[in-house]
Amino acid sequence: MATTTTNPMGARSHRFRAPPPTPIATGKGLRSAAVDDQVLSEYLDGSLRVPDLTLPGSYYPSRSPLKVPPEVDLTSLVSGDESVIRRVLAAASEVGAVRVACEETSLVEEARAAIEAGAPLFATSEADKNKGELGQRWFGRRDGVGEEFYWYRLRSPETERLLQRMWPNSYRILRDTMENVAARMETVGECIAKILSEHVASQTPSKRIGKVQSVLCLRKYDSHHSRNNMRELSDPKSLHSHALSLHISGYDEDFCIRRSEGSAIFGMPAGDILVTFGKPLQEWCNGELNSASGEILFQPTGDSSPSFSIEYMCSPLVLSHEPACGAKTISLVDQLLAMLVLALLYKIWSWIFS
Repeated sequence: MATTTTNPMGARSHRFRAPPPTPIATGKGLRSAAVDDQVLSEYLDGSLRVPDLTLPGSYYPSRSPLKVPPEVDLTSLVSGDESVIRRVLAAASEVGAVRVACEETSLVEEARAAIEAGAPLFATSEADKNKGELGQRWFGRRDGVGEEFYWYRLRSPETERLLQRMWPNSYRILRDTMENVAARMETVGECIAKILSEHVASQTPSKRIGKVQSVLCLRKYDSHHSRNNMRELSDPKSLHSHALSLHISGYDEDFCIRRSEGSAIFGMPAGDILVTFGKPLQEWCNGELNSASGEILFQPTGDSSPSFSIEYMCSPLVLSHEPACGAKTISLVDQLLAMLVLALLYKIWSWIFS
């Protein structure tokens, strides 16, 4: 006897298949439900009132209110070109930062050499990092992205010996490369500070910028510091204590400047310098200049090796000098009287001892 096999799934689907829509009875016969859908749609369109809502603006505006800092040429900056002076003053007033283009390859090579010499420092054990004065040279970032090493240009003999003991084989190279970069950055900072000192009108003598030791900061990022993980870079106590901050990288990178109004992101070639103006400058000139903070943004890659950048923080002495009082002019008559008195005294002295 043949056995018939049935498909339970097929039977179930056949049993519960939805029937077609039933025509709606009207006075003139039957009509489709589509007509009722159209009537309902027209009724809803005429009766519904959608409230007029005002949504808040985007937290991250698509267009930043900050301008990209203008660019000046390093050679023209050093020579005191008038057009460069005007651009520096406009950048300080409008943006709080200025870009300095350097076509010399030597500065790029010096920055790379300093990074190469300083990279092994971060392998120092935590116990050694906290020894004596050496502990003041390290700062672990609060966001856990990396850490910083501070190279102070003025070092006591005790600190010098300590550094030599810590890195006996590499300290001389480290010192030379760090000082080379610091000296070049100091020159740029002094040129900028001279322009501000001579051309900013609303200087406040009571708020002259204090003498702060210049520091070269070597910054290490354990992961790439991209646009998605921007954080504060340094300890706030050290971040705003200097008048100027100069940022440089040995490779083409994206930079970012930030103020309370927003931020601006832009690319810079290797060896170019981003100069940002600190809070002390803004207070010194009664707000005539703006202040900003800067950082380098590294493009995310599959490489897990760390990235490095250099920041030089300084307060050039020209910004610390007290304004000179008006010199008193000695008239020609007073000069002649002084000469006659000296001549008379000489005659008397010669007569006494002759």
